[in-house]
Amino acid sequence: MSEDELFDRAHDVAETPLAKDDDKREKKRLRKLEEAMETGSLEPWERYRVLTDLLDHFQDIAEMADRKSRFALVILGAVNAVNLLVVARPEVLSAEATLMPALLGIYVAIYVALSLFLFVQAIGALKPRISIVLSNVETPAGSTRPILGLRFIKNILDSSFEEYYQKWKGAQFVDINRELALHVQHLAAIVTAKYVTLHRLYSGLMVLVFLTAGLVAFLTFGRLRQ
Repeated sequence: MSEDELFDRAHDVAETPLAKDDDKREKKRLRKLEEAMETGSLEPWERYRVLTDLLDHFQDIAEMADRKSRFALVILGAVNAVNLLVVARPEVLSAEATLMPALLGIYVAIYVALSLFLFVQAIGALKPRISIVLSNVETPAGSTRPILGLRFIKNILDSSFEEYYQKWKGAQFVDINRELALHVQHLAAIVTAKYVTLHRLYSGLMVLVFLTAGLVAFLTFGRLRQ
């Protein structure tokens, strides 16, 4: 048998259903091995699902920051009520307090300034980030593929209906996933700004609580000395 005939016969054997089944089983085995070792790359649909999960997670974190900000305002209101009562009627705790209007005036000035600062921080934590949400998103520098603007409000409104629809007709999974990743980055910036402001808000609340406790302790001590 000639060499060409041997090559043709080997090729025919490779194309048999049995060889194809073996190839499928080998691919399936390799896929299971990758899943077990967590070394496989994400498919486009899997990447989309992971990015949307991450986006939902960041949205939950942002909502949690808003709830913590509102709770901080409740605490601030309660502490302010206590201070208002003590400053308006200091004689309830100590008669000597009426003889120290200058000290009470300094305390009130410091307290009011700090309270206003904390109100500003609470507003900053709760305010919508309009500049990020409604800005026109451009293709990042160094990017090899343009951002179509399928998911961003300003880009959508700047396009006519036909232009926007044509973008969707020509969109690929990579375009959608890239915009999702950019959306996640924008939301990460919003969450970071919220929690930095929230940290200042709660740190200031701790100062207010200690100031109030110090004032009450001072006036109570004056009452006990009488």
